[in-house]
Amino acid sequence: MASRYLLIICAIFSGFICFSQTDNREIDTLLQQAKSYSRSNQDSAIYFSELAYNKAVLSEDVFLKAATGYYYSFYLISNQQMEKAQKLLDYNIANFDALSESLKGNTAFNQAAIFDLKEEFDLALEWYFQSKAYYEEANNTQGLARALLQIGVIYEKLNKIELADHFFDLSLATSGYSKENTERDIPRGANREEFITASKRMLAEIESSDNDKLKSIVYYNLGSQYQEDGYYENAVENLTNSIRLKKKTGYVSQLDKLYTKLGLSYLGLDNFDTAISHFNTAIDLTSKRQEQAKLYSLLSKTYEEKGDFKQALNFANQFKFISDSIATFAENEKIAEITAKYETEKQAKEIIELKQINQEQDLLIATNENKMWRWSIAALLATLIAVWLGRRFMQSQKRIKQVEYEKEEISRKVEQLALILNNKSKVYLENLKFIKSDGNYLEFVTDEKTIIDRNKLKDILEELPPNFVKVHRSYIINKNFISAVNSASVTLQENIQIPLSRIFKNNLA
Repeated sequence: MASRYLLIICAIFSGFICFSQTDNREIDTLLQQAKSYSRSNQDSAIYFSELAYNKAVLSEDVFLKAATGYYYSFYLISNQQMEKAQKLLDYNIANFDALSESLKGNTAFNQAAIFDLKEEFDLALEWYFQSKAYYEEANNTQGLARALLQIGVIYEKLNKIELADHFFDLSLATSGYSKENTERDIPRGANREEFITASKRMLAEIESSDNDKLKSIVYYNLGSQYQEDGYYENAVENLTNSIRLKKKTGYVSQLDKLYTKLGLSYLGLDNFDTAISHFNTAIDLTSKRQEQAKLYSLLSKTYEEKGDFKQALNFANQFKFISDSIATFAENEKIAEITAKYETEKQAKEIIELKQINQEQDLLIATNENKMWRWSIAALLATLIAVWLGRRFMQSQKRIKQVEYEKEEISRKVEQLALILNNKSKVYLENLKFIKSDGNYLEFVTDEKTIIDRNKLKDILEELPPNFVKVHRSYIINKNFISAVNSASVTLQENIQIPLSRIFKNNLA
């Protein structure tokens, strides 16, 4: 079964590591580096994603820390470093309210992957279904296809082939791939009737077991399918069983959605009072304002069908109020963001204006001082000690020039001690061993770290002192670190091999 769906898995996962850009250019660059190494060198992928995560931690931005933590945890899971990955996911889960729906889905997906690798399949299913719900809310079809695919894989591991085929089929449909696009001999997955039959068979097989979490998941899926198909009595029975088992095990995630589906089922049976009760329970359980708005709308509809137009109007007004509140909150967030950008720009302009004023004042002071010197010299020339004062003046001028020259020398040496990159990073030249070109980016390598900056070798070479020479079209080295040279390469201290081109050999003379 797994081999039959290999092509499907490749198609759906082809863009899995494609990351969403953040507002931080340096972090984006590091994540892109991690992605580039993800298939060839997992250690390098972990290294660059950890750098991105550490920079996000310093920013104290919860969303940025959670986003980079997701990517970092993904590479850690791929390298079987579960404990470290779990700590990152625990932070994301604790701050779910600050995350986007897609990032919630990604976090739940990674959490499910950990349970999957530990062969705790009931917990893996629970988290994959949570990721499925978040991806649906975010309209993230790529993530949804992955979640459905992994649910199918879990059911296949449990030898529930019909259920596995059903979710494989849903994954195909969601991802936009059809059977015509893939292997001709791949069988169609289970339809709804086969899905229900397979789910009932699975319930019968695990009825005597104590795996209540897995039972609650199967009951939930059955109830949801019955509710969508309009078989409301069957939906009520299965959803009620799922709620009972969730409460029994204390694993109450997505319980608000269960009560919402149960309320919709009773609404389909025209049992308005029970539907209202379950909708109110769902409101008490959910912390999401969007879900609350949806439930107020359902309550308004239920009271209207019941004939209680006063309550229908009441909940319609509550729905309008919370919807307006959500819209206002989003608008205020946007206004706050624009205001912050405006204030930053305004402060930057004020700083520039103050610098210009200071320059004008310095020029005026210098002009006045120059005039004072001229009048002083003219007065001194008229006195008996003109020669002595003139001699002192000349000595003073000579000393000033000498000091200025020394200042220039010191300034030049200071400039040579460190290099300021385009990304504002500082590289101390005495520690810089070599520079490597990679497309439009340069890697500045020292014993302690590697700094990535958008630049060109030609431009950076003009800023370096003579001990830095080009030995290859992609490398500049610090001659102070050379330990050996042969016809094809240069060896730097700590046994670092750098390729040597014939056209650049004379640079080592």
